[in-house]
Amino acid sequence: MLLCTGLALAACGSDSDNNSADRSDADRVVTVEHGPVPTPVYVDLGDEGASVGDQRIFHFDGTSNGVTVPMDWVMTTTAVDTPEPGVETRVASAVFQLDGLDSTLLLEGTGWYPSDGSTFVMSSSLVRAITGGTGEYAGASGWVESTRNADDTWTHVFYVD
Repeated sequence: MLLCTGLALAACGSDSDNNSADRSDADRVVTVEHGPVPTPVYVDLGDEGASVGDQRIFHFDGTSNGVTVPMDWVMTTTAVDTPEPGVETRVASAVFQLDGLDSTLLLEGTGWYPSDGSTFVMSSSLVRAITGGTGEYAGASGWVESTRNADDTWTHVFYVD
């Protein structure tokens, strides 16, 4: 119980952590939604079992304004049982193809995940950096808030500077 509560609180953060004061300053807001995340390809690197270097690789589609948005994700475990037992720290990199490979947004960041799950807990959010893009979003910066909703759907809101 403590783990789930701690993860939800850590993942959600406070409004100031989520840059809510900066939202009105964003030049563009892009929202991508999708259903439950499919089971990833799991690559057990390093020591057998949960260990630093393990990877989870995903490819699935979402939508933005009714248009299909293919997504590619790679998550790498960087710490096990940190910040507490049963929690892993993972770095995620993702590419959102908003117009094929011609216009993409890239995100990267770290988060805390339950050791026995591929994603963070339901009804929580995680903020990560926009690290670039192509086409319409070439040189993009800003931040993205990813929310796993209570019904296991997802919303990713990009605040592009």
